[in-house]
Amino acid sequence: MENLRGELAQREEKLVQKDASLEKAKEELTKDIANSYLMGFDDVVAQVTYVYPELDLSKIGLGKVVVDGQLVDEE
Repeated sequence: MENLRGELAQREEKLVQKDASLEKAKEELTKDIANSYLMGFDDVVAQVTYVYPELDLSKIGLGKVVVDGQLVDEE
């Protein structure tokens, strides 16, 4: 019976370690995706600025959405 408890405790510890490892990997992937999205957005803004230098894009941002024909902060 004691062997079973010891084995169960070892398996539980391995699961806790795997869970922590997966959580860390998830956080890193989330950061990578966010950085990739940001870099892509910045690239598109740079391209539009190059093609249409007269446009004022200072109001454009990742946290903005169009609602009822108005550019507003995303909630």
